[in-house]
Amino acid sequence: MVGGPVTFPGFPPGPAAARHLLEELRALDDLRRDVLGTVAQRFATYGDFYYNEAAGNVDMYHTCHPDLIHQVLVTHARAFHKRTTDLEVLGNGLLTNDGEDWRRQRRRIQPGFRHESIQRYAKLIAEEAEGWVQGLRDGDVIDLRQQMMQLTLRIVCRALFGQHFAGRSQRLARAMHLLQEQVFLPKFFPPWVPSPGNLLRRHLIAEVDREVFPIIDRGGEPGSLLSDLLAATDAEGAMTRQQLRDEVVTLFLAGHETTALALTWSCYQLALHPELDTALADELAQAPADLATAQLSRLPLAGRVLSETLRLYPPAYVVPRVCAEPLSLAGYRIEKGAEVWMWIYFMHHDARWFPEPERFRPERFLPEAEAARRANTFIPFGAGSRACVGRHFADLEAILCLTGLLRRFKLHLVSPRTVRIHPRITLAPGRPIEVRVEARR
Repeated sequence: MVGGPVTFPGFPPGPAAARHLLEELRALDDLRRDVLGTVAQRFATYGDFYYNEAAGNVDMYHTCHPDLIHQVLVTHARAFHKRTTDLEVLGNGLLTNDGEDWRRQRRRIQPGFRHESIQRYAKLIAEEAEGWVQGLRDGDVIDLRQQMMQLTLRIVCRALFGQHFAGRSQRLARAMHLLQEQVFLPKFFPPWVPSPGNLLRRHLIAEVDREVFPIIDRGGEPGSLLSDLLAATDAEGAMTRQQLRDEVVTLFLAGHETTALALTWSCYQLALHPELDTALADELAQAPADLATAQLSRLPLAGRVLSETLRLYPPAYVVPRVCAEPLSLAGYRIEKGAEVWMWIYFMHHDARWFPEPERFRPERFLPEAEAARRANTFIPFGAGSRACVGRHFADLEAILCLTGLLRRFKLHLVSPRTVRIHPRITLAPGRPIEVRVEARR
């Protein structure tokens, strides 16, 4: 397996395997510096399904085709397990668990995200959004990501945990940020070796625990998801404190950071497109004064703006799975232990499914456009039984926060420089996005 790019016997085409450690380090550095650019070049060279051999002789397959992604996530879902490397901070939460343990946890958490439960959260979300907007003044300059992270942290704590966040939000955010930065760093030692990287990861996870365990110990108000989880029992008894910790951290990442980033990118795009901002302001002028009681169908443009944001910046931009049993995929035999990486980002940015894919065009999500589009090409929250349980909560949270802000203020970018994506576990902006808020007259 030495030489230039070839079609390996029994494997799809792909880049040649590293011949020595230096080549492997160079490949890892390419991914660390520009993972999206590197993978885009490989898809352009090898097609929708390519192969590479990873460290430790792990077979890795990569795809961005909707049919293959659907097969892995839906048709053959039981033949794959979650990949948990680099997600150790989540423990055995819903995003990383598998098998019967996952099904039991899903059943416990599902009631908190049913329609009637989510509707109860609407007033609370609107209250938090209104309180934040009331604190802004005409001409203020704000860092969008920082502000949205703090806002969604307060919302998640109140809506899902039934309490106000009493910890140190900056410390929690910093720990999660640094853990994400380690995703593309090479791992030369097993987790039990006290290497500098492993020691740092342990320290950061301990930082997260110091902020999360007090939330569990304080308990939640009756009716909150945390209260229900604390009271949950089954044939194996109640959830342990560690299980509760893993679910709370998972809800933080999935329900706090991803929504904050969706709001950040939505505001960035609206600041770049003043004609959309004007149209959205007109829509909001016709909406009820109390947005918490408004049906989201009364805010169709806001919904399309959010959907187009999630197309350009999907929360789960790549979804890896580990093959649990041999099977055939795209005409190739995938062996047990091989990894299949599904690049949702590149499917969402494919001109075959979304013409002019790099343009921000919310009209892609008009009913007639959606009906004409190929099925399974837009899955920002995953697909199949493992699709995000909280997607409707996230949609409601994002739309109420976005419209609460835009009803009162117009946004102007402080710097005209293009903001690039900084991919790690999520798609964060590569630099702070500062906007000046202008009160609407």
